Amino acid sequence: MLHRIMDMHILLYAMAGMGVLGILGMAAVCLIYKRRMRKDSCMADLKEKWIKLWENRDELTQKMNRWVWVPSFVSTFLLCLAIVLSEKVLGTGMVSSEYLQAGAAVPIVLLVVRQALDFTWKQERMLSSMIDYLEAQGNKIAQIQAAAAVSQEREDAMVDYVAGGIKESDGGKGRFGELLSPEEEEIMREVIREFMG
Repeated sequence: MLHRIMDMHILLYAMAGMGVLGILGMAAVCLIYKRRMRKDSCMADLKEKWIKLWENRDELTQKMNRWVWVPSFVSTFLLCLAIVLSEKVLGTGMVSSEYLQAGAAVPIVLLVVRQALDFTWKQERMLSSMIDYLEAQGNKIAQIQAAAAVSQEREDAMVDYVAGGIKESDGGKGRFGELLSPEEEEIMREVIREFMG
């Protein structure tokens, strides 16, 4: 049985199959990343969009790294197994050069493909999403501050109007006409603000 495995080069084909499986797995992860980026770019909430982009990137980077290292380790294990089987079963003590070439080529090819399909450097979209989020938050804060300033101006105008109405209705005489000192006028304005609030 072991003679047949070595004669049919089953371990060599398994090593090549692990390399192809790793390449296909990395291509699938890269495709999933592109689809998620496209789907997440349609989100309206900028904070959620930015967080999802970072989470997806980290998660898919780990998956892509697994598609490099697991097939590489399995390929190396199969190379060691082929060396042991050729020593023990065939008695030659030498493994064919095809096994050594495949054992060296699979991890190298997987690392090269990993670098070619690498999407971690594509941070422009994530950074632009973060900038959009920060700008939106800044605009929201500016709008709130502008609305508060307009509200304060309206309140001051209303207090001036009511204070002017009180002074006019009294005609400068009586108990409100005598409150013309600045301190007392400010007290009257505070009372009006309290009444309005």
